[in-house]
Amino acid sequence: MKFDKETAIAIAICVVILFGWDPFCRYMGWIPDPAVPAAQTAPAAAPATVSTPSPAAPSPAVQEPAAPAVRPVEPVLAAKPLPPVELKNADMTLRINPLDGSVSGITMNHYLNAGQTAPVTLDHTLGQHTGALSLFEPGSPWVVTGVLSSRLTADSYELERRIRTASGTTFDLLQKWQIASSGYETQISLEVKNRSGVPLSFSNLVFNGGDLAPWTLISGDKVRVASHRMDYMTAAGKFFDIKAGWDDEDFFQNPAPTVSWAGIGNKYFTVLLTAAEPYTLYQARTFRLRGQEKDEIITVGARLAPFVVGAGDSKQFAFRYYSGPKVIAQLDAFDTTTGRVMHLAWGPLDYLARLLLWILVKLHGLCGSYGVSIIILTLLVRLLFYPVTAKANASMKKMQAVQPKIQELREKYKDNPQLLNTKMMELYRTEKVNPFGGCLPILLQIPVFFALYATLDGAVELRQVPFLWSHDLAAADTVARIPLFLFGWSLPINPLVIAMTVLMVIQQRMTPMSMDPVQKKMMMAMPIVMLIFLYDLPSGLTLYWTVSNIFSIIQLRLQQRSGNVQCAAPVKDAR
Repeated sequence: MKFDKETAIAIAICVVILFGWDPFCRYMGWIPDPAVPAAQTAPAAAPATVSTPSPAAPSPAVQEPAAPAVRPVEPVLAAKPLPPVELKNADMTLRINPLDGSVSGITMNHYLNAGQTAPVTLDHTLGQHTGALSLFEPGSPWVVTGVLSSRLTADSYELERRIRTASGTTFDLLQKWQIASSGYETQISLEVKNRSGVPLSFSNLVFNGGDLAPWTLISGDKVRVASHRMDYMTAAGKFFDIKAGWDDEDFFQNPAPTVSWAGIGNKYFTVLLTAAEPYTLYQARTFRLRGQEKDEIITVGARLAPFVVGAGDSKQFAFRYYSGPKVIAQLDAFDTTTGRVMHLAWGPLDYLARLLLWILVKLHGLCGSYGVSIIILTLLVRLLFYPVTAKANASMKKMQAVQPKIQELREKYKDNPQLLNTKMMELYRTEKVNPFGGCLPILLQIPVFFALYATLDGAVELRQVPFLWSHDLAAADTVARIPLFLFGWSLPINPLVIAMTVLMVIQQRMTPMSMDPVQKKMMMAMPIVMLIFLYDLPSGLTLYWTVSNIFSIIQLRLQQRSGNVQCAAPVKDAR
């Protein structure tokens, strides 16, 4: 490739972008500063606006954005307040507040924040409600007049309180949270007891399924794609997902659908609520400012149908709740349809990506290393497409061999495009060359490669998993930083992405090209462009790409040595 003035300018611009892109993003607030722990980021951000369904809607099926909601007042106890209760198993810890009968946080015992200083907590007090897995009445704060019972066992916590509503109605609420010895599922039972001598009616009660913030706000991780949204499955079996950043008109479903389950997901974690019977979806959303960014905190829940509890009678409800990582086996165990919340890829590619993730997990079970599993999975995919790639390479080599003849035809018939096309088609038939033979096989591989890319980018299994010199397969494999003495900037050294770029250049130089000089120059500049924009790519992805390039180079070299491609000798220029 000719190293001319234009090429030098392009390389200089790329270098400036490479050095300045990361600190520029931090200055703009697009990515979090790693020096600030995630635990400090969330409380420091104050809510800007709150959108919530109107509690005064004439029908529970109607949800409209309302004015900023008022946080429920602090409950008042006739008895001494009880300290927080922790319900634990091998995988999670639920922190329950007996004061308002809710879960204030769910700690993931095996997942750490970005600095690996503390476990990740799915904070369910970021929204405008008192907490997750609680019963409340939107817009009407309750007063707790007494705690009747509080009993903690190894796997459950039972709480009974006497509650007075804003309208003066008094009733007893018995709640029970129960977890298994492992896993991320919580079973919740509610019982509304009427101790009075008259019937009590309830028309606007909501069971809070909790809220979930973007993954960056929770963990402090640098995330390329937030994948923050609400998902639900209707009672009719139709799946819908709503992005967190949509405007109120698109975000709030009006009329509210009847769902079999609903949930919220970010890049790696999800919370899901289901019940024995379908329920009416409840939605709310809080916006919080983080630097120049606005984060959405989504709340889902079940709006209970109006009911009446007779004198001395009671009404019972039961829910199941999942709060944990997006792990296919865990989601399938909760509900066979909740795997849709993975959102690894777009459209039909999501099914393929989930299949590849399943294979990756199975390979890890065999070899015990996700890094080795990525290498094996990459080789399996490349072996699957070996015949297709071989055909594409052979076709490109044929096209390169006939280029002198094509150029001769272009010069001879440059004033007659129609005749030129006819002669070129005749040449292709004579030489048995398919001009699209090098493209079509590659196009067949693109969906698989995109799905594999999405799999490695969205798999929580790879987060904070070391391999070779990389400390985290879900982050860049930075081994050192070169200080630039400019606004505190430094250049990270990421060996895998550098190796990936070098191998791309080698592969391009080995690959037969039937292009004009301008096209060749553009193709040779492509690795540099990819180096700039993919420099902070997670090391799991660059490992896959590097291994794939090595395989391609080996395959191309074997084909070149075989020498099994025969075509007519090129015709010399007669001029």
